[in-house]
Amino acid sequence: IAEGMMKRHEVYNRQVEELEEREIKGTAYVIRTPEPIGSVDELDPKRYGVIVSTRDGRRGLLLPDLAGVDTVAEQLSIACRKGGIDPEGPVKLWRFEVTRHH
Repeated sequence: IAEGMMKRHEVYNRQVEELEEREIKGTAYVIRTPEPIGSVDELDPKRYGVIVSTRDGRRGLLLPDLAGVDTVAEQLSIACRKGGIDPEGPVKLWRFEVTRHH
């Protein structure tokens, strides 16, 4: 498995090097330490990202301030979907802030 992963890594690196010649543009997000929260009332999709997790280890994460994500309900729905989590089931919630570098 590790050998296969290394081959994919090498191919990826070669592709990035070829793209660098054309100048890669993007955004890097530095995620601050997540903090557990007790209620969705502590979320703000413009300010905080969210991590949703279940007892069996499934997790979904969504960054803050994403276009088209205007409500806590939308934010949680997307994070749950990303983690394969039933949004109506019991979950633990964390929130975090990010620093964006363009």
